[in-house]
Amino acid sequence: MNNVVAFRRSPKIEQPEQVSAIVVAGSGGAAATTTCFGLATALRLGTDVQVAAIDGTFGGGNLLDRVGVEPIDPSRAIRQLGSRMALSTAGAVVVGHGESSDSVLVDSLLADRHLARIHDVGTALRSRRLAPLIEAGAAIVVVAPARSEPLSRMRDGLEWLMRTYGSDVLTRTVVSISHQLPQHLVDLTPIRQALAPLTAGFVEVPFDASLARPGTVDHRHLSVDSIDAWTDVLDVLGGIEAGHHDTDHQTGTEELA
Repeated sequence: MNNVVAFRRSPKIEQPEQVSAIVVAGSGGAAATTTCFGLATALRLGTDVQVAAIDGTFGGGNLLDRVGVEPIDPSRAIRQLGSRMALSTAGAVVVGHGESSDSVLVDSLLADRHLARIHDVGTALRSRRLAPLIEAGAAIVVVAPARSEPLSRMRDGLEWLMRTYGSDVLTRTVVSISHQLPQHLVDLTPIRQALAPLTAGFVEVPFDASLARPGTVDHRHLSVDSIDAWTDVLDVLGGIEAGHHDTDHQTGTEELA
């Protein structure tokens, strides 16, 4: 399989195999599944570590159908997950949804195999089944499209995180804004200025026509700008992992502007 993508760079992560992150949508259609795939792809290409993209959505998403293109070798399959495991074009492991999916169990099974883990949890941020992962320190990537209403709902989600887990949770939360149209409909400058001091990072992912097409996604058709943006998110995750995030984040009773 040809995994060559021009101009890619390595993310700044000291121990990439230890990455555990959940990707949550601020609203439906926010590109959480695409972001999960993109982060796993950028991590795989940039570090050559084994990484898994996991469908942890409540009702089951289309991650496996969208990016799982090759069967996994039986020697690499995990008994509890084997029937819903595949490989992406970049060689990332893709784990589909299961009726009895337990995000903590899946994370543990994959960690035991030394795989980095990126969980697509869709809009299930408030689900109690995610609490153990969040409480264990998993990084959080909150995704929203660059439109006014979804951005407002994203703010509600961030405020819920602060109320539920304390404001320090934002120091391991990355905001990823997905541009789903070629033109920019919203000025993100004030949003960036409000969130950058409170969160671990704020990254914009540019429009990529290859992701708007139906069918399976081949990483070799992705734009360099998309992969670079996902690598920027991984850089932030690396800072979280290493404890290098800004110690001057506002905490306590602060509210989002």
